[in-house]
This record gives sequence, C-alpha cells and structure tokens, in this order.
Amino acid sequence: MAAVESSATLEPRIESSSLDAERSQGQDLAQIGGNVGAIWRAWWTWSPGNGTFNLQLPWSVIGVDSTVVITASEIDGNGHRFVGAAPFQVSSIAPAAGTVTFKINIGWNSALPMRTDVLVFN
Repeated sequence: MAAVESSATLEPRIESSSLDAERSQGQDLAQIGGNVGAIWRAWWTWSPGNGTFNLQLPWSVIGVDSTVVITASEIDGNGHRFVGAAPFQVSSIAPAAGTVTFKINIGWNSALPMRTDVLVFN
C-alpha cells in the first residue's frame, strides 16, 4: 500500500488480491492443533516496480503475535508467476495489528510486476 523507504523511482502498488484476503478472522476458522489455531493464505498482485521498498499489506487476520511468511515472484501479463532473470527478495517482515510491513527488493533496472503470496499462522 505505502512505501516507507525507497531506493528506486517506481513504487509497486497493489493491483488485485485473492478472495481469501477479504475474509474476516472468524469465518470458516478450523483448529489446526499444537500451538497454531489458524492458518490463512492470500495473494496480492502489484503494479510494476524496481528497487527496494518497505511495503504494507492490510489484513485483519494478522496480529502482533502472528507469524507471517511472504514470498514474491515476477508475473506475466496473465498474472501467472514465473522465475525470470530478476531477483525478488523479501526480508524484514514485521506483523502488527491488522497489517504487515515488509521489505521487498526487485533487483532489476526496469520496473517489473509481482505477486506476493502470504501465509499467516495464528
């Protein structure tokens, strides 16, 4: 949603997301077992960007004690993920109440579209 820090000129912006990202925490909640009560998965596609940014994703299922795993990959014109020559690196994932902030580095000299896949463990 918003870039907090930037080392490039073109900031990625959310373009679309999976339907699961719109569900509230109480819907279809199943107990997983152990110390994990729920696992959530969603994805977001982003407008083209390159460089390093701090990005945020709003999602009501994320809390300060959530474990959040984020992957990023380049996408084609149909939104399908693929491995190209450009490195996509996700780091510094910091969950908060209803949001997660993370650092993305798209190591390419021109703007590329991406998809982030997010797993939340509560």
